[in-house]
Amino acid sequence: MRARAYLLGLALLALARPAVAQEAMSEDLGPVVEAYQLVEAWRVDEAREKTRALYEAKPEDPYTLALMGILKMHMSDYQGAVDLMREARDKGAPARLVMEEGLAEATRVATDGYQEAYSEHFIIRYVPGRDEILVPYAIETLETARERIGTLLGWQPEGRVALELYPSAKTLAHVSSLTEADIENSGTIALCRWNRLMATTPRAVVFGYSWRDTLSHELTHLIIGGASKNTVPIWLHEGIAKFAETAWRAEPGLGISVEQQEKLRDAAKKGELIPFEKMHPSMAKLPTQEQTSLAFSEVFTFIEFLVERKGWEGMRQVLRLMAAGKSDAEAIAAVHGMSLDALEKKWRKTLPTRAIKRPGGPVKGERPVELKADANVPDDELHGVSKEARRFARAADLLYARGRMKAAQTELQKAFDSTKSPLISAKLAMVALGNGDMAAAEVAAKSAMDGAPALAGPNVTLAEVMVRVGKPEEAKAPLARAIDINPFDPRIHHLTLAVLGEKGDPEARAHAERALALLQGAGKAKAPNLGKGGLVKVLGAPFMRVYLRRPGSGDWIPTSKITPTSAISVKPGSYELMLLPVRGEATLHTIEVQPTSEDGQPQIIIPGATGS
Repeated sequence: MRARAYLLGLALLALARPAVAQEAMSEDLGPVVEAYQLVEAWRVDEAREKTRALYEAKPEDPYTLALMGILKMHMSDYQGAVDLMREARDKGAPARLVMEEGLAEATRVATDGYQEAYSEHFIIRYVPGRDEILVPYAIETLETARERIGTLLGWQPEGRVALELYPSAKTLAHVSSLTEADIENSGTIALCRWNRLMATTPRAVVFGYSWRDTLSHELTHLIIGGASKNTVPIWLHEGIAKFAETAWRAEPGLGISVEQQEKLRDAAKKGELIPFEKMHPSMAKLPTQEQTSLAFSEVFTFIEFLVERKGWEGMRQVLRLMAAGKSDAEAIAAVHGMSLDALEKKWRKTLPTRAIKRPGGPVKGERPVELKADANVPDDELHGVSKEARRFARAADLLYARGRMKAAQTELQKAFDSTKSPLISAKLAMVALGNGDMAAAEVAAKSAMDGAPALAGPNVTLAEVMVRVGKPEEAKAPLARAIDINPFDPRIHHLTLAVLGEKGDPEARAHAERALALLQGAGKAKAPNLGKGGLVKVLGAPFMRVYLRRPGSGDWIPTSKITPTSAISVKPGSYELMLLPVRGEATLHTIEVQPTSEDGQPQIIIPGATGS
C-alpha cells in the first residue's frame, strides 16, 4: 500500500493548504489523518467507518473525496475511484492523495466485464467463462484460511475482501506495480495489494500451479498486515505467509519440498544464502526464479525456527508488539529473549545439519513457472521434454492410432526407461489405462507424480485407476490434488461425479456438472451487460456493492460499483436491486429505470437501506 505518501501529503498540507482547499475543508485535519492512518495500517474495515462519518459530515470536502476514492479502489470499484479522485483534485486535494488515479483507470480497463460471486467474507471477481470453475474452490480455500490462519495470527478482516482472478500474468502486471519482466523472472503470479487478493488463473500457466495454496498465501499477507498495522518487513511477511499457507488444507509448515530443503542446505554450506535485506522491496524483484525459491526457503525455515521456540503465541506477540510501535528486531528480541542478529546466527548454524522433513508431501520442488501466451490454448503434454523422448512419444502415438495399443505402451515404457521423464511416465500411464492395464497405469502415474508432483494429469489418471478397480475412496486424494493444480481437465469432474454417486453431496455434484458444462460450452462467455438508454446513480449508505437483474431472471449482474455510485448505464425498465454490505446480508429493492433525461443527468436512486 502507498498510504505513507498519502500521509506525507497531509503533513505538507498542514503547513500550507491551497486556498480552494481551505474553503472546502474544516480546520481540523485530525479525523482525516486518522482515516488515512488506518488505510496505511491495513485496517480498512476501521478506515471505512471513519470515512462514513467524514462523508456524512462534509461530502464535498476534497480530502474526504480523495479518501472515498482510495477506499473504492480497495473495494474494486475502479470507475468510482477514478471519478472521486478527479473530483477531489479539482476541488484542491494535493496530487499525493490522488496519485493512484492512473492505476485505478488501468485496472478498470483490465477488469472490465468481470463477473462476481460472493460468500460470507469474500468477493470473487473473474472473467466470465471457464474461470467460473475456480469459484467454489476459491471460496472454500479462503473461508477456511481466514478462520485457521486468522486464529494462528490473532487477527481477521471483518469485511468482505475481494479476490480478482486474472486471465494472464500480463494482466497482473497491468494492475500492479510489477513489470512483466518481474513476473517472468521471479515466477510471481499473485499479489496482495490495496486490500485485494490478485491471482493469475492456473489456465495461464503451463500445467497449472498450486493456486489454492497461493490464494491462502496472499490472504495470509492481508492478515499479517492487519495484525501488525502494516509494520512487518518483507522478509518476515513472506516467511510467515509461506509457513502458514498450507494451514487451509493441513498443518502449517508444509510449503517447501524436500528438493527445496536440500538446495537450502547446500546454499548454507556454501555461504550462498540471500541476506534478508536483499529481499526488499519484494521477492518478485529478485532476478531469477531460483533465487526467489531459495529466498522463500530461507524465510520459511526462519519462521519454523521461531515457532519451534515460542509457538504461535510467540508469533502473535511479535505482531502485537509491532502493531504497538516496536520494530521487527525489538519485537522479536522481546519475545525470544535475544537479539534478532543472535537468533539469525543460531538459525544459520542449524541449516547445514537441519533434518530434511518429509511430511508426506512432494520430494521435488515446484516446477519453474512458465507463462502461456494464451490461456485458452491447451497445454502441450510433452512440454519441455527432450528430442529423444519426443521421438519415442511420436512413435507410440502412431502405433496407438493404428490400434496397436500394447505396442504403443511398450514403446513408451522404453522411452521412460531411457529418459526417466515424468511427462513420458504420465503419458505411459494414460496409454496403459487405455489398454486396461490398471497395474501398469498405477505404477506409471505414481512415478510421474514422484518425479513432478506439481502435475495434475497423473493425479487424474491415478484417480481413474482407483475408480475402475472399485476403490473410489482412494480416488478422492488425487482428485483433490488435481483440482489444487489445474481443475480445467474434464476428467476431474467426470470422476468426481463417479466418486460421489447419485446420492452424493448435491452441492459437490452441482459444481462438477457446472464445470463440465463450462468446459464443453461452445464460444466465448459473454460479459455481464445491463444495456443502454438510462443512467442511474445509487446513493444511500456508503460502501455497499450494487447488483441488478430483471425481475424473474437468473443471476445477478454486477455493476462493479460501490455506493454512492458513479453513473451506471442501464436499459430502461423494471429491475431488482441488490445491495451487498461490507459484512452481513444483502437487501433487495425494486426500482424503475427511466430513459435518460434530455439534460443527460442520471436518475438518483436512494434505497431505503443502510449498510453495515
